[in-house]
Order: sequence, then C-alpha cells, then structure tokens
Amino acid sequence: MSRLYRRMFARLGITVGLVLASITFVATPASAHTIGEAVVSPQGCNWSNGGYTQLRRTDLWDNQNNMPLGEVYVLWSGTYQENCIVTLRVGRADGVASYTEAVLERQGMSTIRDEGNYSHFAAAKGKAAGTCIRWTGSIAAIYGGRIHGTTVTEWQHCG
Repeated sequence: MSRLYRRMFARLGITVGLVLASITFVATPASAHTIGEAVVSPQGCNWSNGGYTQLRRTDLWDNQNNMPLGEVYVLWSGTYQENCIVTLRVGRADGVASYTEAVLERQGMSTIRDEGNYSHFAAAKGKAAGTCIRWTGSIAAIYGGRIHGTTVTEWQHCG
C-alpha cells in the first residue's frame, strides 16, 4: 500500500473516531429537572430546606401523541405554612418550551398564577394555613394541538 493511501486511511480513522466520540457526548441526555429541584429553586417553591409533604400528584398525558407531558404536584410546607402547585414537564416535554401553568386558589384570598412558555416547570406558591385550596396545572402539547391539564374545582385540604 502506498504511503499516500496509508496517510488517507489514518486520517479517515481519526476523523471517524472523533465523530463517533462527539456523537456519544452530544447524545447523552442532560440531567432532568426533578420535583426536588423545583421545590428548592427560587423560580419554584423556594423552600430552601427542601422539606415538604406531597398532598397529590396527577399525570398530564398527551393521548394524541401517546406521550407523558408532565406531572402536577400539590405540596405543603409546614415550615413555611405554604402550599405550592408545581407543573413539572417530563419525558420528551422536559426541556421543550411550551405553555406551562400552575395556579393556586386559596379560599377567601387572592389567586396565585405562574404561566408562560417554560421548558421545565411552573410553580405557584402562597400562604395557605387555615384555608382551603384548589388548583390547576396545564401544559400545551409539544407537537401542536391542545392544552392538557387538570383542574380541581372543589375546595380541598382545608385547615
């Protein structure tokens, strides 16, 4: 084999090796956002001690595209005397920005709403000791179409 061909094959081998290595590193998924991260995040519940009680969890599912979109969490912090509603994007929806909403309604008090074109989560928190709450969590389908959500219309978790 001539010197020219050996050099070409060596360069080709190095190039293929570098391409395969870069694909491996690029294709590795980034760490997903978790409910624990949303709880302590200043954009989330902002409960720096990370302590909470999960009162309810509901899945948001896109039946048209047969995929999960998110989870709606109803949380309580005895330390902060607050409820926090977190609409957490999951699976293929995590990291893809689309309409995401979390709403906390407190009986006899103002409604707290967090909505926008978010990639990871929306969170609404507020003082709620001694009152009843209801909530909404919604995410727009990432492949177009409708908004999928859950709304609790009855007052719950009173007192």
